[in-house]
Amino acid sequence: MNKYLKSKTSLFLMELIITILLFAACGAVCVKLFVTSYVMTKETVELNEAVSVAQGFAEVMRGTNGDIDSVLMHYPDAVRGDGGFFEVFYDEEFEPCGYSDAVYVSDVTMKPNGAIQNMEVRIVRLSDYSDIYTLNVTKYMNNTKG
Repeated sequence: MNKYLKSKTSLFLMELIITILLFAACGAVCVKLFVTSYVMTKETVELNEAVSVAQGFAEVMRGTNGDIDSVLMHYPDAVRGDGGFFEVFYDEEFEPCGYSDAVYVSDVTMKPNGAIQNMEVRIVRLSDYSDIYTLNVTKYMNNTKG
């Protein structure tokens, strides 16, 4: 009888261990799903903000005469580079800021080509210098000065 009781107790403990392992595995899968969901949400918000910023540059180019000076009038925080290049830095909420607080940067390159003005807008994550979004814009200038 004692042997039967030990066998029954061992079986119960094995069953309990298997149940605990099963719940632990299910918990790990659930945590992984929540983490994946959080990362995807963050990336989606980042992409939506980047698209909005790039579209803003395109709308300013469309609404002005299209040259770099008229576009820069709408971006007082912009840092102008050589030729037709300028940058605007953004914090984690995509609000314009200085370089020291920046998490993202928009690199804008404007290249006149006769009566056509081309603009390339790249939104870049500064932590790893990876492109989040790139937008190419073209505007007919109605004159050959560019």
